[in-house]
Amino acid sequence: MRYIKALLIAALALAAFSSIAASANAATLPSLLLLSGTTSATLTATSTTAKTAFAGIVSLTGTGYTFTLKSNFEMTSLGTALLTFTNTLFGAKKCKSPGDTTGNVLVEGEWHTVLALGGRANLFLILILITPALRLECEGTNVVVSGDLLFDAEPFGSEVTSIPAKSGKCSGNTPEFTVYENDAGEMIAVNLKSETGGLKSAACLQVEGTQTYTASQMAEVMEP
Repeated sequence: MRYIKALLIAALALAAFSSIAASANAATLPSLLLLSGTTSATLTATSTTAKTAFAGIVSLTGTGYTFTLKSNFEMTSLGTALLTFTNTLFGAKKCKSPGDTTGNVLVEGEWHTVLALGGRANLFLILILITPALRLECEGTNVVVSGDLLFDAEPFGSEVTSIPAKSGKCSGNTPEFTVYENDAGEMIAVNLKSETGGLKSAACLQVEGTQTYTASQMAEVMEP
């Protein structure tokens, strides 16, 4: 089958991140290209055994995740995201997001492909915006998580059915991947944060191993 080979994308980014979600210019970003005529696809990464850790105003641990990124266009650099964490604990307390079963945390948001800084082996990053802010309930302790985070992804110039990515390692509350470049050549820092009892802190999410996103349709990551 034939694939559209657009020379795509050159700079990546989303300018002012407060307005990025609504105004990102997909034509200027590293983009996900689907089969010609295909207008929707899902990228899913899942593990029942991988350890997860969240460092912030409180430290959370978990085992297992399912990350789902959806695209509703033939070629795009953004879409909806749903990150699901299982067996989530704050010490001995079991956590959940409102309305979910004990231990399950569902994080709604948006995904964007953005440019990595020069000199790195991998060309692009997957930016996750948490929107709206997430409230975690941990048996009497409530934690609000907001902001954005980056996953380091491998570039592809050919048609693939999976895309590997990594969260990187946390150094205290600081993530390994902190900055991306927008289409104006500006360096933008991510800002994941958490809050409880009126106290706020920078935060970091660490997921064990590689998250391999399997595509429901053949796709190509178009490099700048």
